[in-house]
Amino acid sequence: MPLEPLSVLDEGLFKKLDNGDELETGEMINPDTGGLMPYEEVWRTVPVEGAGIVLLESLGEGDKTFVGRIGKWFQGIGTRDGVVSAMRQEFVDGKWEVRFLMGSSDVVPLIEGECSWKVGEQVEVGGRRWKVLDCEI
Repeated sequence: MPLEPLSVLDEGLFKKLDNGDELETGEMINPDTGGLMPYEEVWRTVPVEGAGIVLLESLGEGDKTFVGRIGKWFQGIGTRDGVVSAMRQEFVDGKWEVRFLMGSSDVVPLIEGECSWKVGEQVEVGGRRWKVLDCEI
């Protein structure tokens, strides 16, 4: 793992597949070995169930985290002290259920409820400051 995770480029090449999906290929750092390894990811457009879009970017030095909620899905990925954490949750039967967690959940705080934030505004969530990148609820 690099000492500065924010210095790692995240770039890939995209190819349209026959079914409409996009195949991304590239290289990334393997956190177990610290070396470069090839990767493939398939990107697919899915319908949004539920209302609202919220996207936040952390402010402050020493880490970078993005959290977002689109409909019934919440996802976040970020770094703290050089360690990467990620979480995905789904809103089911009136509550949020964790579908994936790697690292610490406090790095990627859940965005719940309605918001009246404006794009560009700075807000506090989970004891941290965030810049609002999108908010349509």
